[in-house]
Amino acid sequence: MRIVCLSSGGIDSTVMMHMLLKRGHTLLPLFIDYGQLASDKEWEACQLVCRILKLEAERLDVSNIGKLIPSGITDSKLDIEKDAFLPNRNLIFLSLAAAYGFQRDAYLVAIGLLSTHIFPDQTRQFIDKMKEAISESLNADVRIMLPLIELNKYDVLRLGLKHKSPLEMAYFCHAGMDEPCGICISCQEYFSAKQHIEEN
Repeated sequence: MRIVCLSSGGIDSTVMMHMLLKRGHTLLPLFIDYGQLASDKEWEACQLVCRILKLEAERLDVSNIGKLIPSGITDSKLDIEKDAFLPNRNLIFLSLAAAYGFQRDAYLVAIGLLSTHIFPDQTRQFIDKMKEAISESLNADVRIMLPLIELNKYDVLRLGLKHKSPLEMAYFCHAGMDEPCGICISCQEYFSAKQHIEEN
């Protein structure tokens, strides 16, 4: 199947794409630049990961979103952890990915949401409603895949290590620095999972 994969260059999307490839799917990786602080680092990681997986990613630039709707992950003046919520981020991602796929006869969109969620646009309920809205808007049966939805960050990291996903190329810090900030939500999740793996 042809699947548009939302790829951030991070751990979750890297493992997700690797697993879907192993199942024999044809992937169309899509990186969305929404003005995030880490956009350049994420895009670089996305390209490196895709190169290893023999894929070619497209970069969609909607970076003005981060200026119009600032959050801690798009504006360095805000708290990168406490102000991390960017309203409708996944709604925007899924809508753009579905439109991108529609013009390429790809009616499946994959997003690397996990079982643990902090924000309202990361739930199964939200995804079900998005599927209905997108299908209605395109007059087509668009499906949204959640390959990692039963897993937490520890599970994903362990799965990636087990199957030798190119995790060393992934970038996970919201701050966009050369060294992980250790403060943002993504850093906290990664280092907690990594410590759990090292202790077991």
